[in-house]
Amino acid sequence: MPRDHSREQPQWLLARHSALTARQLLRAYGLLCLFSLTIAAAFALRGLWYIPVFSFAELGLVALALLHYLRHARDYEHIALRDGELIIEQVSAGHCRRHHFYPWRTRIAVPQWPRQLIQIKDSGAGGAHVDVGVFATPERRRQVAQELLALLPPPISPPAPP
Repeated sequence: MPRDHSREQPQWLLARHSALTARQLLRAYGLLCLFSLTIAAAFALRGLWYIPVFSFAELGLVALALLHYLRHARDYEHIALRDGELIIEQVSAGHCRRHHFYPWRTRIAVPQWPRQLIQIKDSGAGGAHVDVGVFATPERRRQVAQELLALLPPPISPPAPP
């Protein structure tokens, strides 16, 4: 039975790849705290009280770094063509930004260099501009940009002045 391609709505998810889950990170931090505080306690028993102070400062800074890591572990970019609209959703540290583009007014710039992102521009009066592909490899960025170009209609050029 043939599939109905007219109902398919293409979408791409470009997500950050995290090496550790929150549980693994908490366990590693717990072991670090246990090890560091054991050594600090041994020095404190010998009368060297400044060692535990530095140990607590170190563990506090590591905790701040791990919290920053956890805040950004679930960052992603979602690109979708739905109901005649190009929707780009960018999530960073729990904050979501959503951009809407009309496909016939949208211009896509395929990345030419390894660090260049996909540039999506609205050629209409608003002139919105979004860079996408922060979490993707250069090859994946080029692939997504080329797939988008193939799916979007050619942009309507503005009328020529008389």
